[in-house]
Amino acid sequence: MEEEKKLRGASGWQTKVRQTDWRLGEAIAFYLQQHRRTFEKNASILDIWSQAVPTFMQADCRPDKRVGNTLYVQVTPGAYMHQMQMLTGEVLEKIKQLSPRCGIQKIRLVPKITTD
Repeated sequence: MEEEKKLRGASGWQTKVRQTDWRLGEAIAFYLQQHRRTFEKNASILDIWSQAVPTFMQADCRPDKRVGNTLYVQVTPGAYMHQMQMLTGEVLEKIKQLSPRCGIQKIRLVPKITTD
């Protein structure tokens, strides 16, 4: 028992050699495979966005990011933000209807940052 502790102590500083040599194609394929489900969910939201949002609001709002089951939408501040706030429930139901597997349960509005 005492000898095992000494052996562990003597070799404990050694770490497992990590693979640092990756071919670029392998690294990209690995990353895409790991995040495939997230990409598919996000792509489904973007595919149906024009159908879920009324045409008069499409120029002033766009999906920003998805965190868990919450979709963040950038909206032009002012009247457009107020209008979108009133349409949030309708847009959410339309998204759930058109793409039930995307898993969006909530929409949060954030002001659109313009760089004019």
